[in-house]
Parts: sequence; C-alpha cells; structure tokens
Amino acid sequence: MDEAEYRQRMRARLEEYLRLRDEVGDTEAREALLEPYVPLQAARMGPLVRGGGLASGFTRATRAFAELGVHIEIVDASADGVDSAVEVLTTCECLAACAAAGVAEPLPVLCELDNEAARRALPEVEVEVTHQQARGAHLCVFRYTRRRDG
Repeated sequence: MDEAEYRQRMRARLEEYLRLRDEVGDTEAREALLEPYVPLQAARMGPLVRGGGLASGFTRATRAFAELGVHIEIVDASADGVDSAVEVLTTCECLAACAAAGVAEPLPVLCELDNEAARRALPEVEVEVTHQQARGAHLCVFRYTRRRDG
C-alpha cells in the first residue's frame, strides 16, 4: 500500500463512521467498526509485542508508517517491572482524514478506534491517550504499558 491508498483508507473509515453515526448513533457506529478491526489489530500488533519489549516491537513498525507519510517516534519508558512504550506522532491521521473528507470539526475517532481495538486485541496492554492534535495538542501521544513477567 502506498501513501495515497493509505490516506484514502483513513478517509473511507472516517466517512463510514460518520454515515453509521448518523444512522445508529456514536456508540453503535464505533462498535460496528471495531468488530472487524480488533482481529486485524491483534494480527498486526501481536507479533510486534509478543516475546519482546513494547518499545522495540513498536519501533519495528515505524519504517512502514514512514512510507505511508506518518512520522512516529517510539520512546522506551520501561521501569520498575513495567514494560512501557510512548508513541509520539507528529502526523495526525484524524486531522488528515477530516481534511480529506471535508469535515471541519476535528474528530479524534480514528485513533480512538485504533486504541480501543488495541485494548481489546491485547488485553494485557494498557493504552493511555495523553495528547491528541485533534483535541488541540501539538502532538499525538499514546502510552502503552504492561507488567513484566518475573
């Protein structure tokens, strides 16, 4: 997939959410989009984080995202028996999709869906949203944590 196709997919996902939200409401729209997305998140993220640290696993994905025009930095924030990675994005997929779809209101729904799918796909990993450009921050920042075994 190239950057244009990726951007089109993000726009289509946002447009599908908006269509469903108008038809059945926000909660039902999110659930409808999450149902098929959770297994995809498990298949994509699971191999990255199983058998290694969160930061090293997520770092392996940054090159693929860079090729799609999404700049991500991963910081290893592990300490005291906690495996932790902080994901910092200077590219906001939500704002880009809103602009492409002609939506004036910044909606953080795409990253909210991504994060909820990650929570469900990897229940051992806590996902915390600390900053979102779609909510006025300068960066998007997500923190992933889990207890280390032993």
